[in-house]
Amino acid sequence: MTISNNIPLSKDAVRELDIDVVPGVRQRLIAELDRREVLPTQREHFLSGITGRALQTVARWIDDEKPGLPDLKSLAIVCLQLDMDANWILGLTSHRIPFPRQQLTPRVRQQVYGQVAPPFDWIGHLLAQAALLNETDLTGLMRGDDMAPLIQEGSLYFFDACVHEIDINGIYVLEYQEKVLVRHVEIVVGEGLLLRCENMRYKPTMVKMGKVASTLKIVGRVKNVLNFSTL
Repeated sequence: MTISNNIPLSKDAVRELDIDVVPGVRQRLIAELDRREVLPTQREHFLSGITGRALQTVARWIDDEKPGLPDLKSLAIVCLQLDMDANWILGLTSHRIPFPRQQLTPRVRQQVYGQVAPPFDWIGHLLAQAALLNETDLTGLMRGDDMAPLIQEGSLYFFDACVHEIDINGIYVLEYQEKVLVRHVEIVVGEGLLLRCENMRYKPTMVKMGKVASTLKIVGRVKNVLNFSTL
C-alpha cells in the first residue's frame, strides 16, 4: 500500500522528495553523542564500543564529507543503545521517542537490562492504543474546563468523524451556535437532546427536537481521551 491514493510515485517525484536521509542521520547521531558529552575525538571509539563495529565502519557514519548509513542491524543496535526510535534518527518523524522496548525478545531484554525490570514502556502502550483507532478517527484539543475532570482543558480527544447522527447517548463533538463543543448528549424522548457538561458549574442545554436539524451539527462521537495534568 502506498500514499497518494495508492498511486506509486514516479522516479522524478521520488528524486524531488526532500528527505535528506544520509546527512540527516549523521547530524542527529552527532547530536545524540553531544547530549551524552562524548568528545568529538572520542565519537568513533564510543560508537564502536556500543555497537561492536570496527572503527573504520562507524567513522563513515559521522564523516564530515561523505557520510554513510549504518546497515540495518547496526542501526537497530545504535537505536537500542541510545534509546531512540529508528524513525526519528532516519528523519521520518520530527518527534524523538524512546526505543520501542516492547519489541525486544526476552533474551535481548535480559542482556540489556539484566535482572532489573526495564522502565515501563508508556509510549509503546500509548502507541498500541492509538493503533486501534480507525482512519476516520480525528483528534481535537479540549478548550475550556467544560468537560473537566473527564476531559481536562488542553487534553487531546479522539472522535469518530463518520458519526453524524445521535442514536445513543454518549459524548459528542458538536457545532452549536457557531461554536465547537464537546458535550454529553442525552436523548430525551419526546423533547429533544440534552447537552450536558461534565463540569457541574455549567448548566445543561435542551435542544428541542424540532430545532436539532437546523441548529445542531454532529461532528463526531468521542472515543478516547488523553489527559495530561500538571501537578
